[in-house]
Amino acid sequence: MDLQGKSAALYGRFTAGVRERLAAAIVRRGARVARDLTLRSDMLVVGARAATLIEPGHLAARLAAAKARRVPVYGERRFTEHLIAENEEPAPSLPLAPLLRETGLSSDDIAILAAFDIVRAEGDLCRFADAPAIKSAGDLAAAGRTLGEIVRILTKARDRAPKGRRKIVLDARGEAALQWESGLSTLEGQGYLPLEEGQASLDDLFEAAALAEAEGDAAEAARLYDMSARGDRKDPIACYNLGNVHLAAGAYAEAALAFRRALARDPDFLEARYNLAQAFEALGKLAEAREALIQVLRLEPRYADARFNLAQLELKRGAVADAKSHFELYLFTDPPSDWAAKARRAIQYCTARLSA
Repeated sequence: MDLQGKSAALYGRFTAGVRERLAAAIVRRGARVARDLTLRSDMLVVGARAATLIEPGHLAARLAAAKARRVPVYGERRFTEHLIAENEEPAPSLPLAPLLRETGLSSDDIAILAAFDIVRAEGDLCRFADAPAIKSAGDLAAAGRTLGEIVRILTKARDRAPKGRRKIVLDARGEAALQWESGLSTLEGQGYLPLEEGQASLDDLFEAAALAEAEGDAAEAARLYDMSARGDRKDPIACYNLGNVHLAAGAYAEAALAFRRALARDPDFLEARYNLAQAFEALGKLAEAREALIQVLRLEPRYADARFNLAQLELKRGAVADAKSHFELYLFTDPPSDWAAKARRAIQYCTARLSA
């Protein structure tokens, strides 16, 4: 796997010690490591213990963003094997469509299973060996299990019984169990202990912060993101997420500070610089907001939202010709139809102003 000059996002909780080993290996190969998916990410690696991020929708959002940008997604185990073995795997060849019809699962559900190395799917295909796991997932879903529970059950089944003929069934109490030719064996559900901050890992803190954010507890999310940021002074993602929590809460000065902390750690972090511009604008610091957006566009000229916002700022300061130019460039980014219509109306307004 050629990683030179690339950026790998290691997202969610990993098996103990694995994140650190992967990060070191990635850096040795000339690549950069981030804790979350950004516009600069060339690949997304999902931790084997990230199942708690399924139900709040965090993982699905990352997978959708990666798919939209054609960023490859790996589970922890598969990515590790690629780094160590450098071997080419046979391409999946079994059509998924019949399995989806049979089980009632969606392609998004399969993407979640693939992120935890339960199956391997590429496009509309999977491996023949994945069919039993997909059918088991369908049975568990039909029995009312959530996708997070399904991932934990199937992962534990794989790790407890990696070989041998067995399937996942529900016992008389509705508990998941392994069925062998010789009978059943129990499969205990994975439990989670309350977070004890004195002994919590950075993964623990980051995950707890993400869950607090999903539950709308902004104060707790901010506290935990700040702890995570202080625990790893090289990681920009916790600072960025802290800024987003403050931005959503209207604490614009605190948001700006958090985004600047993120940028001190990664000056090319486009999303942090873009959101810093939003915080500056909310604080009435239009010159600083404008400069931040200009820096974003120097790094990524096709950053559509930054282009549109810069055009609006130019209009606010009376630079009508510059605003018109940016609105015109915005249309080249193929924006959604409603936003394209807004840009065209703005161009008409600017043209009228310049002709007056």
